[in-house]
Amino acid sequence: MIIQRKAQILMGSSNLENRTNSPFLTIITVCYNSSKTIERTLKSVADQDFDDYEYLIIDGGSKDETLDIVDRYRKVFGDRLKVISEPDNGIYDAMNKGIRMASGRLIGIINSDDRYEKGAFKTVADSYDNEKHLVIYGMMRKVQDGKELETVIYNHENLDNQMINHPTCFVTKDTYQDFGMFDLKYRSSADYELMLRLYHETDTIFKPVYSIIADFELGGMSGSQTGYRETLQLMKKYGTISSGTYIRKVLKSHVYDFVKGRKG
Repeated sequence: MIIQRKAQILMGSSNLENRTNSPFLTIITVCYNSSKTIERTLKSVADQDFDDYEYLIIDGGSKDETLDIVDRYRKVFGDRLKVISEPDNGIYDAMNKGIRMASGRLIGIINSDDRYEKGAFKTVADSYDNEKHLVIYGMMRKVQDGKELETVIYNHENLDNQMINHPTCFVTKDTYQDFGMFDLKYRSSADYELMLRLYHETDTIFKPVYSIIADFELGGMSGSQTGYRETLQLMKKYGTISSGTYIRKVLKSHVYDFVKGRKG
């Protein structure tokens, strides 16, 4: 197997960060028991017409066939592929691990049930103009049960009301190093918190690309009432909604969960 434990990764991380022949892109996939979906993610990376990247798989200690499927792609990716498998503190903790390991100039994060469109890496590379603090993002196809529902792009100028398409985002390593990574106190909206922080509190440039970069599989915590309430919390923090509106919407959300017989 190609699994590397934490101690081995950390021993090599300084070499990754300091080598002169660093890749242009770092792609990160976080996963846990993702055997039903991860192959389409792996294939979408392997099918890119752009070779200057490294691919980091951050696994949470899967107990199904996830790592066996990843292993089948070792010959496809060669030494671009690096895998760490160990327990983590949730999806954003895993993403932060990947960011700390990354040696690329631009970092893209694609979950194990999503996939990149063909040509996405080249599109992103062509959009980069040596900006230090930069978020490139593009159009995203929403998919459910194998069916396309819609293709969308949410402009960063409306970030106070709507998160941009995170699966399409590529962020410079300098941005993470200078302004921080995902805040682990948010269980499902740390990506939104990060983008709001970058937009309101830093000189980061947001650059939209009007091409489809990724396909997003609907579902998961970000679409739940828990995720919705975290989003409301962030909107209140950044002044998009008033405290009164926040309280009303949160109470309504809890009532919805109660009626549906859900906790959270």
